[in-house]
Amino acid sequence: MYEKYKIPVVIFYVANRVLEEEVAFFITTDTHNSRNAFIRISNRVGGRDRNMPISRKTLALVAVVIVVLIVAGVGALLLMPKPKEAEIVIGTTDVVKHLDPAMAYDFMSCNVIYNVFDTLVRIKRGTTEIEPGLAESWEISEDGKVITFHLRRGVKFHDGTELDAEVVKFSIERVIRLGGDPSWIVSEFVEKVEVVDKYTVRFYLKQAFAPFLSVVAFTAYAPVSPKAVEELGDEGFDKSPVGTGPFKVVEWREGEYVILERFDDYWDKSRLPKVKRVIIRFFKDATSLRMAIEGGEIDIAFRHLNVEDIEELKKKAGIVVLEGPSLMIRYLVFNVGNFTEMKDARVRKAIAYAIDRDRIVNEVFKGAAVKIYSLVNPGLWAYKPVFKKYDLPREEALAKARELLRAAGYSEDNKLKLTLWYTTDHYGPKEADVAQVIKEALEETGLIEVELRGLPWSDFLDRLDQNVMMCFLLGWYPDYIDPDNYLYPFLYSSSSGPVFSCWYSSPEVDELLVRARKTPDIAERSSIYAKIQEVLGEDVPFVPLWSEKQYIIFRDYVKGVTLEPTMILWFDTLEKPAGE
Repeated sequence: MYEKYKIPVVIFYVANRVLEEEVAFFITTDTHNSRNAFIRISNRVGGRDRNMPISRKTLALVAVVIVVLIVAGVGALLLMPKPKEAEIVIGTTDVVKHLDPAMAYDFMSCNVIYNVFDTLVRIKRGTTEIEPGLAESWEISEDGKVITFHLRRGVKFHDGTELDAEVVKFSIERVIRLGGDPSWIVSEFVEKVEVVDKYTVRFYLKQAFAPFLSVVAFTAYAPVSPKAVEELGDEGFDKSPVGTGPFKVVEWREGEYVILERFDDYWDKSRLPKVKRVIIRFFKDATSLRMAIEGGEIDIAFRHLNVEDIEELKKKAGIVVLEGPSLMIRYLVFNVGNFTEMKDARVRKAIAYAIDRDRIVNEVFKGAAVKIYSLVNPGLWAYKPVFKKYDLPREEALAKARELLRAAGYSEDNKLKLTLWYTTDHYGPKEADVAQVIKEALEETGLIEVELRGLPWSDFLDRLDQNVMMCFLLGWYPDYIDPDNYLYPFLYSSSSGPVFSCWYSSPEVDELLVRARKTPDIAERSSIYAKIQEVLGEDVPFVPLWSEKQYIIFRDYVKGVTLEPTMILWFDTLEKPAGE
């Protein structure tokens, strides 16, 4: 409270001193009657005679001084800095690679984009359900191939451009034109986009696709400002994107930080940010991230801390750890198209039996992961645990594995020789430990010999494209939240090879996958996906293994932190006292 009144108090003090000095000057210069003057002023200041006369000279001087001081005081008050609004600092080891929705295809880039841009429909907070976004309503044709969206009116981009149907058409066509990593999620489904009128836009699909609304909620479908694209160019727009979302990008320095500020004219007042600024800082490793959250250098730690550090942070005063399930899955891939050993389903089943899932989730991840038994994440409505039959008590599982391996022609003198590949820098610090545990589990059969090969992510992707890896560890986070996205890319004949270097092909599964995409009824789709997963459990081109839990760690003065089923960290809900 004192700081607020410091300048006015100083001004009053100075005024009082000037008045006293002017009075003294008057006393000393009134040579004609200095003694009487001193008596008059003494009496007036002392309050004994408040009506004693003061000279015109004194009044004029005092008036000038008071006016000057009042003006100075008002000016000083106007120049006083306003109370600083709170800002949130988020730390992560997961760097942003792109901020253009047409180019971003990694988790952290998309998370920032969700806070800077909007999509026509969006995922309702706390659920995986679809709700209106920039489109306030829509209709789907009877054949499921035409979707008409009715846009909200009055929505503005950060640069003042108005959102309309032409902007939506421009943005969707731009994604296809640029051909970035996420472009497939538009080009695979959308035949064309048509402007019906200023606030109505129509999508024509290549074929009926039941999960299309979930697809439209993905960042690649976010409208962008045509004005900003024209002024900045595509490369410049990637660095300084302009969306309609609750935050706008102020500065992005690659590998160091991204600064976002609240967009005060955001259309959805229910999601207007509660802090002025959010700063995302990138840390080189989990250790430095932990030190930053412990030391109060950051307010929130988000992706990725070591599981051991998380357990220690749970014991620290002033720190809160939120834990929950995630939508990601981790799995082993067999290249069934290019390696003779992997073509035999008995071998693939033997490996599924031999892998020790308990050691992975308990020993490697210390309980920070859960076992999964399908490619469909356990959090989705179509999940069927078809691989649970392979997760037996240890000796029983090894016996099953040995039986299958011997039937496939392997023995102690003729061991199955595998090379297990993994990435050293993409999925966190535990990947090498997981690979080692799998190696030990397989070799425990006495009939398998495993060589481990770890590569940086860029080199790993090169090997993936070259089809030279026999079996390898991969992970998946959905582009759109629907069982289709956990099954179709993995198992459809024309996708399994190019995307995952698996090269699995089943006419039965292909037919089921296509039928599920065309079926609008959830119950019927669920039944189809159950059949697909049953075949997956028998053919075993992939072995689902675990899903890591999601964590957010923050200082206890931060409010509004939530764990979303989508794993998105929303910035608009975050609150922090200005003094922290």
